[in-house]
Amino acid sequence: MKFFLPLFALMILLVAACHTHSDPTPSAPSPNEPGIFTYSPIEKSKINYILSLGWIQPSGHTIPSDHIYFFFPHQSGDPVLPVQAPGGGLITKILEVPVLNVRECKVWIKMNDKFTYYLDHIVPADSLKEGSTIKAGQTIATTGIGNSIDLGVTDFTVQLDFANPKRYNDETIHCGKPLTYFADSLKTTLYAKVDREGSDKDGRIDIDVKGSLAGNWFLDGTTFYTDGPSGWNQELSFAFDIQHPQKILVSIGGTLGLTGKWGIPSDAPLPSAVSVASGKVAYKLLYTESLTQAGLMIVQMIDADHIKIEVFPNSQQADAEFDANALKYAR
Repeated sequence: MKFFLPLFALMILLVAACHTHSDPTPSAPSPNEPGIFTYSPIEKSKINYILSLGWIQPSGHTIPSDHIYFFFPHQSGDPVLPVQAPGGGLITKILEVPVLNVRECKVWIKMNDKFTYYLDHIVPADSLKEGSTIKAGQTIATTGIGNSIDLGVTDFTVQLDFANPKRYNDETIHCGKPLTYFADSLKTTLYAKVDREGSDKDGRIDIDVKGSLAGNWFLDGTTFYTDGPSGWNQELSFAFDIQHPQKILVSIGGTLGLTGKWGIPSDAPLPSAVSVASGKVAYKLLYTESLTQAGLMIVQMIDADHIKIEVFPNSQQADAEFDANALKYAR
């Protein structure tokens, strides 16, 4: 198992560009490149490991992330690495999100009318401009301050199944599995670097199980569209650990008094088995590293699309009753 001490410290600074609803608009004729990646964004020999779709880390990634991560060895003072375009196309948008005075950006590349990909946490070359075209394999940037870059795919031939699709933007609703688009000559090498147990190396983000507790929830009575820095703390997810996908995690963005991602006991009810008929359910929230109890959560499904929930930080109890601090979340 790989530990995230360097990652955790940096991701607090780096998540701002990962969730955005600035829909890129092309300023030049639409390209017609096939949606196939023929180059790795980072030189294969420099990739330490890859994390699949679905990573969670509140509050920036309270719900499963719709992109994958390429990690590379990096320590203070190490030189940056070149970043190549996996595929050719049109630069539709460059979103600047500086980190510690480093010009990190999120860059969208449209390959055809149905297929766009983006790279995040990269420092683009000065020649890279919105409306310009690039070729596959072209060096378009360098790595940024952290030890990873993001790769996401928006494929309009893909339609994910969420309990309430209106909550999500196109990048999430039409999220493709990035490694599946690489040419066969690259797939074997890249899949071998994915740090994930089991045969499914792609991961998934549409984890909602309709009529059950499993999946994503949003603080009720607030802005309907909760993504972005103003909404991350209003999200909640009963999700999975992407490295150990059999492990269930409770991801709390905020408002419930215990922000973070937490494990639950192995004998606790599966969120996918909790329904309206289950009544109130109690979960001991465990530190993922030590499995000691950090607090207590009680939750009850009011109907298929609403839950009543309350968290008691630092509680060592096994159960409790709702009080005036209980909140309502919705699909």
